[in-house]
Amino acid sequence: MTLSKAVLSFKETYGQAMAVTAPLGSVVSTSTAAIVYAGDSVVFTTLLSLLASALWIYNLTLYSKKLASAGGFYTFNFSAWRSKKLSFLEALTEVFAYSMLNAVNAITTYLIVSIGLSIIGISIPLWVGAIVIAVSVMYPSLISLTHIKKLMSYVITVSATAEAALLIGIFILSLHGGFHYNYVIPKDVNMGNLATAFVLTTVSISGAGAATYLGEETKEPLKNVSRGMWLALLIGGISMFLGTYALVALWNGSLTSLANSPQPLLYEMMTYGPLFMLIALVLSINSLLSSNIGTTIGASRVLFNLAREDAAPKIFLRTNKNGEPVIATITIALITTVVTIGSVFTLGLVTAFTEVSAVTGILWLLGRLFDGIGVPVLYWRIRELSFISLMIPVAATGINLWGDITSIISMDLNQAIILGIILMITLVWYVKKARFGRPGRLVVNEQNEVMDVDEYLKRKVSAK
Repeated sequence: MTLSKAVLSFKETYGQAMAVTAPLGSVVSTSTAAIVYAGDSVVFTTLLSLLASALWIYNLTLYSKKLASAGGFYTFNFSAWRSKKLSFLEALTEVFAYSMLNAVNAITTYLIVSIGLSIIGISIPLWVGAIVIAVSVMYPSLISLTHIKKLMSYVITVSATAEAALLIGIFILSLHGGFHYNYVIPKDVNMGNLATAFVLTTVSISGAGAATYLGEETKEPLKNVSRGMWLALLIGGISMFLGTYALVALWNGSLTSLANSPQPLLYEMMTYGPLFMLIALVLSINSLLSSNIGTTIGASRVLFNLAREDAAPKIFLRTNKNGEPVIATITIALITTVVTIGSVFTLGLVTAFTEVSAVTGILWLLGRLFDGIGVPVLYWRIRELSFISLMIPVAATGINLWGDITSIISMDLNQAIILGIILMITLVWYVKKARFGRPGRLVVNEQNEVMDVDEYLKRKVSAK
């Protein structure tokens, strides 16, 4: 009924942060979806996302050096605002954002397998595609139930760093014709599409913040969580930007035709031979699966901690012998399955990919708005408010607010329906269960003990 305590080091927090960042998987998933909206201006939106994510990780650092999260970003939300409603809203936002990103990545895995094999003249039947999607949903869920230290040490850390190395290598290849500064300047894109592309690319780069979910399981959480986030942002975020630039720079057709290509990276790698294309394909699949492992781990801990706070059914507290939340993990897999099957059968594969990606981005940034501006509130509570702890959170929130509001204004009917369903589930859950609990109140101290946030902060203030 408990998670493993103090078993992870800086290396494993880096692995979790890098898994969700998934630079190569992001280039073939959310960045490719962003190209549909912004074309070659995706290079600009990725650069803007890198800046916004750096500000966001700084915000998380301001939080995590004062307290460690017991259940994710929503813990930080409550530590600042002391609102059960806001805290629970962010908790469910995180659960659905991660589950929907899992669905996007599962669909992407099928698309890149189908397209990659078709490039070399192999056509896969529909039943094989169904197996690919099923494995993409089931494998991350099952492996997430193994011991988290081994998982983060061996499965994630090495593979995630390898994919970053591939993207940097592709970027170096793209420099044979020089560096094109004009790719960094947005052009001929309306503001709504530009904002949607920004939201999509931000989903991946800001995934470095996912290390915060491991506060209870990390040694010296006030130090190692932040270190893992920053290293993942440095390696994963920069390599994703370089890879996105290379994606545009290596495109052989007209830049306007880039948005019509289902998987430009695979076509570009094919120009260097089938072996290079297959290497990119295999590493992309591995990256997408690693991303889904990281998001499943994060979302399952949200449900586990909500149950511990009496804001979710107690069944989510069940853990296996490895200290992994079994029922919570299975629940995330079921949500992912419903989103994947429902969107594919109602919208079709390609439309499901773009529509669910857009909603995922909106949800992702929505959560950042709640706790981003909460940083100065927390620092005011503990009597440490400064110019930096005020202005950087305000700047980060301003950028994210522009992206989210503009995307919401520009969303289509499909996206509005999906968001409406999520809102209804959240409201019903809160009325029936969460309002009687204490969502967000539990934090982790330096000794990996779970305690009430008021008691913890009172000790912090009195110790000065």
